[in-house]
Amino acid sequence: MSLKIAVDVGGTFTDLVLEAEAGLVKTYKAPTTPERIVDGILDGIALIATDLSMTTRELLASCARFSCGTTAATNAILEKTYARTGLICTEGFRDTLTIREGGKADTYTLAIDYPEPYIPRHLTLGLRERINSEGGVDVPLDEAQAVELLREMHRLDVQAIAVSLLWSIANPAHEIRMGELIAEHLPGVPYSLSHQTSPTIREYRRTSATAIDASLKPLVGRTIKELESRLRAAGLEGVLTLMTSSGGQTAVDEVLARPINLCLSGPSAAPESARSAIRAEGEPTCNAIVVDMGGTSFDISIVDNWQVPMHREGVIDGNVFGVASVEVKTIGAGGGSIARVDAGGFIHVGPESAKSVPGPACYKRGGTRPTVTDANLARGFLDPANFAGGTMTLSGENAATAIRTHIAEPLEMDVDQAASLIGLTVEQNMVAAIEEITIKRGVDPREYVMVAGGAAAGLHAVPIARELGIKRVFVPPVAGVLSAFGILVSDMKTTFSRSVPTSSDAFDHGRINVMLSELAAEGEAYLDRMGIAPEDRDITFSVEARYRGQVWQLSVGFDNRQIGGPNELAALTEAFHQVHERLYFVRSTDPVEFTEWSVLATGRAPRRALDHGVTALPGAAPVHKGARSIYLRELGGRQEVQVIDGAKLGAGASIAGPALIDQPLTTIVLYPGTTARSTANGGLWIDLH
Repeated sequence: MSLKIAVDVGGTFTDLVLEAEAGLVKTYKAPTTPERIVDGILDGIALIATDLSMTTRELLASCARFSCGTTAATNAILEKTYARTGLICTEGFRDTLTIREGGKADTYTLAIDYPEPYIPRHLTLGLRERINSEGGVDVPLDEAQAVELLREMHRLDVQAIAVSLLWSIANPAHEIRMGELIAEHLPGVPYSLSHQTSPTIREYRRTSATAIDASLKPLVGRTIKELESRLRAAGLEGVLTLMTSSGGQTAVDEVLARPINLCLSGPSAAPESARSAIRAEGEPTCNAIVVDMGGTSFDISIVDNWQVPMHREGVIDGNVFGVASVEVKTIGAGGGSIARVDAGGFIHVGPESAKSVPGPACYKRGGTRPTVTDANLARGFLDPANFAGGTMTLSGENAATAIRTHIAEPLEMDVDQAASLIGLTVEQNMVAAIEEITIKRGVDPREYVMVAGGAAAGLHAVPIARELGIKRVFVPPVAGVLSAFGILVSDMKTTFSRSVPTSSDAFDHGRINVMLSELAAEGEAYLDRMGIAPEDRDITFSVEARYRGQVWQLSVGFDNRQIGGPNELAALTEAFHQVHERLYFVRSTDPVEFTEWSVLATGRAPRRALDHGVTALPGAAPVHKGARSIYLRELGGRQEVQVIDGAKLGAGASIAGPALIDQPLTTIVLYPGTTARSTANGGLWIDLH
């Protein structure tokens, strides 16, 4: 037997997807164990083994590939549990992380505090050296002072060092030498060099990325090495890969070298999951707003005409991590998000989460504050006896007590009204987040379908879609573990970049073509290391470009491995004009500046039809599980509605709202005025009338 297992470690649950030899897909959930995430992963593996009547060792011995997405890096940044890190910068530039880019996150809020730098100033030391923007050496590296700085770093008891020197992207010689000196004088202390971590223009972003990368190396190194060693000890003989922010997998060694690529590791897989599920439906095009609502967060991404937008603007807790990433917007709005009433009588939901421990009040693990899951249970949306695939039993009494104490009584309403208000509040938070990534960027959500994933999304998808004017919602057969499935079907990929500025009116063909050849060679070498066959490889090129005088760039893809002459340059310049015109409805005759060049090296995963276990006959009538009393404002109060067994829906079954569809790992609430239609693959299309 040759199996594949994919795991997405979330803040509340660890999601697992199994693919058997015949393409059969099965899904599982286990509570996340925040202190040691590998414990939760092994708990989930034990669930799979029990389901297959195997031992854990037998299961792992049969696993050809084990793929994992982990929030270890993201959580370390959010919770500030990363290593004590020192920063070495060019003398005179110690305040780069403090000044940032000069602005505030909210220009109109006068009272907002200026954020603390990621690495404090007393751990930031200036090095006497200076490279200019052309790569020339204005001030030679003072090695005697460099050694003294390293002695000071030792006295400051740093656990990692970030090195970010001015214009190292034009000439990395000084950074390379600093790396050699660190290895010589502070052996065993991990370090990151900015020209390797984030070879981009803009001093703050490059420095921020380097600081984050260095700070994560000790923690991520321990976490990943423990994961690998315990999986191997438990019987894993196959390949272990990790999900990165680029939406693809890579080898453990690659991640240990650049742990910053683990930022947003899990959510980056959601758009690939949605794209794969819609492709299986036979849809001619895919324009989708993908939402993944789990226990802790609500993640939004876009699929635009089958393409997944990428960017280098990733931010976690106000810190730019600046590596090639799937564009994901994340807010603290999940099933575990805590509801509270402030001193002025206003309700708030999130971003604080109850996580898996103590969890929502209804989990019976010690939580006493009301959460979104408590509200959904109180409204009758959830089956308390069959939660998370039957692995948990919920307490309706605990949920009602928490809501009554903290929300209903302070606002002088009953529990049903308070639970509904919690749901409405979190939905408005999610609508605002979707508008941020769509309407405010020129994307009309009415022209897209919504793909609802995560264990909680089906409970809220319809009211969110209605608010945004979206007419169709698609719930994939793997909705409850959307990101984990995306990890399963994702490609191996990583990006290599260089900053070599030039312009359309003075294009440096020789220098650019040498650099493109070197980037392509780096990509091919990576695919060699990953063991990707030549016929399964893709090397794709892109460049960051702007009109002369503009501050920000746009990413433009191109096919040629070389910009050989005027025709290729004209085609690249025109491609930029078209991208700019599509986004901003205007083009200019000004010269185009090209600043940063990238190669995406991809090892394509095998594409085959997957079986999601849909066993009912096509056209079979929906199987009713009974009825539940639910509270909906749209119904004017409480009303009993039919409950459909989502695991036994035949292809083409039609269900009119109001109704509940219970699936093993999620529940879908069909509001009045909606109709759901099941598909042969186990998906569900919901039409909003």
